[in-house]
Amino acid sequence: MTVQLPKVEAPSAIENVVGALASLQASTGWALIVKILNENIAYLEQAIINKIDPLSKEALTDKEVEEARLKRSLTIDLRETPTNYSKQVKDTGEVPEEFDPYFKTMSEVRKAKSAQPVDDRG
Repeated sequence: MTVQLPKVEAPSAIENVVGALASLQASTGWALIVKILNENIAYLEQAIINKIDPLSKEALTDKEVEEARLKRSLTIDLRETPTNYSKQVKDTGEVPEEFDPYFKTMSEVRKAKSAQPVDDRG
């Protein structure tokens, strides 16, 4: 008597990407990167709130505060890239050839500068 074994299919490109990103996020190296990024975010938040550079204790100009807000936003985007990329792959059902989490136009930069800060609980 011969038992038929189910045919095992190779993971799709989407499953490979999602799995690789999940593996990355579970790694000790990624945990270290997230820790560093979170410390940078906290530093920038203090600079934004107090309008003082936390290290030098020098007052920041309005322009420097806006730059700190933009850096904070970009740092959060960087930290969330694996999650955001994985979500896009799952939502669209395809692996994008180009995925750039950063601003592409000056209007996007201006919009980000004027946007209210998002709660950072990542």
